Amino acid sequence: MARGIPALIQPALLIWARQSAGMALEAAARKAHVDVEVLSNWEEGEALPSIPQLRKLGEIYKRPLAVFFLSEPPQGFDPQREFRRLPGVTPQNESTELRLALRLALFRREAARELYERLGEPLPSFEASVNPNEDPEVAGQRIRELLGISWEEQLEWPSAHAALNAWREAIEGLGILVFQTGGVELEEMRGTGVPHGPLPVIVLNNADAPHGRIFTLIHEFVHILLANGGHITSTIEGARNPEDQLLERVSNRFAAAALMPRREFLAEVAGRPAVLEGGNDALRRFANRIKVSAEAILRRLVSLHRVSTALYRQKREEWQERSWFTPLSSEGGPPIQVKVIASVGRAFVSLILEGYQRNAISSSDVSDYLGVKLKYLDRVAGELATRPPAQILT
Repeated sequence: MARGIPALIQPALLIWARQSAGMALEAAARKAHVDVEVLSNWEEGEALPSIPQLRKLGEIYKRPLAVFFLSEPPQGFDPQREFRRLPGVTPQNESTELRLALRLALFRREAARELYERLGEPLPSFEASVNPNEDPEVAGQRIRELLGISWEEQLEWPSAHAALNAWREAIEGLGILVFQTGGVELEEMRGTGVPHGPLPVIVLNNADAPHGRIFTLIHEFVHILLANGGHITSTIEGARNPEDQLLERVSNRFAAAALMPRREFLAEVAGRPAVLEGGNDALRRFANRIKVSAEAILRRLVSLHRVSTALYRQKREEWQERSWFTPLSSEGGPPIQVKVIASVGRAFVSLILEGYQRNAISSSDVSDYLGVKLKYLDRVAGELATRPPAQILT
């Protein structure tokens, strides 16, 4: 890499940017096309990178060039470790991809907060809460009432995609931002969130099947309700397996009760003996009818004492040996405008477009916030205006 004007920066900024990206020294040096010793010397203050070299590091760490010229590392959000993982997967250091997804979600939330202020509009306020000691059936019913979705509507949705969009739109309507991310391994994270308001955030992994994302979405919504009531997972809890955490178990129970209300759910199960026997075809058909995953259905039946724990464990072992879904491809797929809305949500897109139309943000801001080139903006606006939420792929 060609030498240029030395970048007069604090070495601590280089260390902070690399570590906050979750990158080892060797990996960062390899990506920057420099020797490990060279990068180490920069971080120790024994040498200075050039401006082009610093710009390259910014691209690697996903940081703007200007941040390296601060007097000290910024005190940013410390990513939570309360991610929904696949059962049995142990906690680990967050990957670079997951850290980037969290940082991008928080960047967009701050952009939304600032835009509300520029537009002179109050931030949405959401104060409803639940208590972990509540009866799950009571809490589940209240969650449904908050979201305004009936059991009849749930059965009428034509697909799991439509169901996910409907649940998402209802949650976004309460002033909660729902984003989807790609590039993160499903084993590491199915979903996570920042439950503190205003504008709490939920992040879903779009590598998961729609049925799985629906449960994760409601699970993370319960976390927001718990946080509103002052119940937040502690740092110690966050380092444990999700299935071993009290509030994780509570969120699972409350989400299950909301998605599968006892009376209506059991009425649907009645007359379907193959479901109670764990038949794969019957479970698939039933999952498609009520728009909840087969695994969640069996877990709910265990909690309602309709099937044995042994049957659930047997089926879960079978499902772990084979995939019930096909991960999304990074190539092809739906057009760019559909991808944008599926990624950041209709509510966020609408807010950004309104800000742009009212000259509260620039065209470059729009590109940064939506992650799309400006030439596609008309397509995004047209998609948002003409296609009903249930028809947008997620």
